[in-house]
Amino acid sequence: MAGGKETPRQKMIGMMYLVLTALLALNVSKSILDAFVNIEENIQVGNITEHMRGNAQIAAVLEKANEKDSTGQIASPRAGVVYNAMEQIDKLTAEKIQFIDKIKLMVFQAIKEDLDPKAELPICILEKGQVLNFSDTKNPRLTKADDFVKPIRMNLHNVQKKDAYDEQMLLMGINESIEQPNKAAEGFKVWDQMLDYRAKLPGLIVDAVNEISKLDDSTGKGKGIVFKDPKIVAFKDIIDLGKKMDGAVANVKDPGLAYEIKKIYSALTKNEKIPDPNGETGPLHWIGMTFDHAPAVAAIAALSGLQSEVLTARADALSYLASLVGGGSYSFNAVEGRAFAPPSAAAGATIKMDVMMVAYDTEKQPIVNPDQGRVVETKDGKAIVEFTAPSGGEMELTGSVAIKDKNGQMKMANYSTKLQVVTKAGSISLPEVSVLYTDWPNKVAWSAAGVVSSDISCSGCSSASAATWTTAGTQYKGKKIKVAPGRNSVTLSLTGKDADGNSISFGSFKYKVKGFPKPVVLTPSISKDRGGFLNVGLPPSSPLQGVTYTVLGGDINGSGFSGKRVTAANLASVKRGKTAGIYLRVRRSDNGKVYNIQGAVKVN
Repeated sequence: MAGGKETPRQKMIGMMYLVLTALLALNVSKSILDAFVNIEENIQVGNITEHMRGNAQIAAVLEKANEKDSTGQIASPRAGVVYNAMEQIDKLTAEKIQFIDKIKLMVFQAIKEDLDPKAELPICILEKGQVLNFSDTKNPRLTKADDFVKPIRMNLHNVQKKDAYDEQMLLMGINESIEQPNKAAEGFKVWDQMLDYRAKLPGLIVDAVNEISKLDDSTGKGKGIVFKDPKIVAFKDIIDLGKKMDGAVANVKDPGLAYEIKKIYSALTKNEKIPDPNGETGPLHWIGMTFDHAPAVAAIAALSGLQSEVLTARADALSYLASLVGGGSYSFNAVEGRAFAPPSAAAGATIKMDVMMVAYDTEKQPIVNPDQGRVVETKDGKAIVEFTAPSGGEMELTGSVAIKDKNGQMKMANYSTKLQVVTKAGSISLPEVSVLYTDWPNKVAWSAAGVVSSDISCSGCSSASAATWTTAGTQYKGKKIKVAPGRNSVTLSLTGKDADGNSISFGSFKYKVKGFPKPVVLTPSISKDRGGFLNVGLPPSSPLQGVTYTVLGGDINGSGFSGKRVTAANLASVKRGKTAGIYLRVRRSDNGKVYNIQGAVKVN
């Protein structure tokens, strides 16, 4: 997660880390915890997409590697080299994905959650062939051979101790100091695993390029490119990071390869030490900034974010290697740009969209036979298949697609992809306070997964208006609502609409209501000889901000005065060193209301 211009996925993960630090100053309410659950679900869906993107590249290269020409020889020797490199990348990726999975499971174990997949409310959603294996400390789970880089899916809705943080902090090595976590704990192991992946992945790409160059070089020497890990753990910004990366790719003469190495390495690079935003300590370690006082569900979301970085880097690496295989036996007479984005998104989520150039033959349309749904249209080199998604869970889509090659022979291939159907979920949060206040524009935010648009309504509120604001570095888009006087509680309802315009209800959320805090006299003392000015404001302990008061007048110890200045004459009857009672009339700045208050001030 380098600074500067980042990918949408990197921005999403970076925003999540900022939210984690904001929790240090907040009472973690159920709505905030539910928001992290939604973040985790969105990351998991994105991880599935990245996993499938990488698998598609491997499948395409494997097909090429198995093709033979008219003489029975391998048609593309390059494909064999690339496929071997892809296997090495998947082996490395699986090691990191499964290690992070192990840390997730250790977090759940630390907070004593039931990890039995047969539990009434299972946390781990295992696919057929997946087995939890805690006795193996290196690989905590066993998976199907063709699916070993796919993370275990989690259902954080079933976690009972969502707000627990002491246990996972100790697990990650954060006890007395967030500046320097315990190096023997799991947090540093995660850090080291990410550094190891960053160091080795570009090397595997370079090794594959060298092997391919040997095929094209009559001497068999190849390009002899070497990637040396610059071990970058500190940088000012994206420009500074780029400069530090330039030295690592100085001997790479191929601009495309150099760009790919820099892109992948930079995306996996983060600053080890981060200045304390509060200025209370020295630089904080990334582990401390990420996991200090983070609730269990937030810690899991952060770990899933790391898996997202790994899977995205894997997919990018595999895509580049696949591009080295070369052309095929099919003719194309048209090209166009196409974009692939999710049909819907959670409010506030960062979306990753694939954009590519597609080549096709307008005279030869593909023949698609889906196992699910039906073909509703075929044109411009593609078929549109329509089907109904189930109520929830994972849906496997299979079928076959066929097209004629240059020789007029029909080439058929089976396709298989998985669609994660996310259960629509929503939550409401109060980012700045834990309750609602009367006579005050309360800031309310919400999130709703799986919908195109969403909104809240309030029973017992006098008004509601759209608003945007920033709290603890996090940008919110929501509403400011005012509660009618005399209410002890109100109910906020969250609704939304899907892509087809159908209304969806996410339920109602009840919140306590308190009266707006009364102003108090803030002036501690006043001079008997000179008098002085009286200041009035909200109590220092009040969570509300932005309200000031103007003193209109009053009396002190029975002597009246106008405005906020008390004269020496008003204090004539008060003995020096005594406390005088004050009765004041004050006007509130935001609504002009006048209040009568009383207090006291010491006369010196």
